[in-house]
Amino acid sequence: MTKEKNRIRRELLQKRINLSEEERKRLSQKIVENLKSLTEYRKAKKVLLYCPIKGEPDLTPLFEEVIREKELILPKVNGELLKLYKVEAPSCLSPGAFGILEPPEGDEVSPEELDFVAIPGIAFDLRGYRLGFGKGYYDRLLKRTKAKKVGVAYSFQVLERVPHDAWDVPVDIILTEKFVRRLRDGLK
Repeated sequence: MTKEKNRIRRELLQKRINLSEEERKRLSQKIVENLKSLTEYRKAKKVLLYCPIKGEPDLTPLFEEVIREKELILPKVNGELLKLYKVEAPSCLSPGAFGILEPPEGDEVSPEELDFVAIPGIAFDLRGYRLGFGKGYYDRLLKRTKAKKVGVAYSFQVLERVPHDAWDVPVDIILTEKFVRRLRDGLK
């Protein structure tokens, strides 16, 4: 299974990285529009987003709006875990683990408090399983939240099936530039 995971990671990561900056912006803009159309997002108060790396869909244009209307929460790598912090201004972010922009320590938010979680991945499947970089950060986080879990990806990253392990936590919704696919009602 590890060989298959690594093959999928390698192929889709390369495809994602090879997108032109113009294409990435265009697709990301459509993804942001689709995300904003979700009832679960509109109703949410505490919204966990992410800062993109290696060609991930860019949700940062949404940050200012979330700060004005809700609470923007961003992850920060802390050992084996993602700690979550409320962000008052995108200008406070600085490169942290793996070169990802992270918030400074401040108002920590527990995963149990979240209403909406946008999760990046290298691949998702039609059952909601996610293939990330293999470190397990998001799986450990997702086990601790009842928030609506939304997998964010380009449509070419959504496969029929991806290999998954018993500890993998599926998302409730897969959101791309082309479609929003609801997989389960979730707990909220």
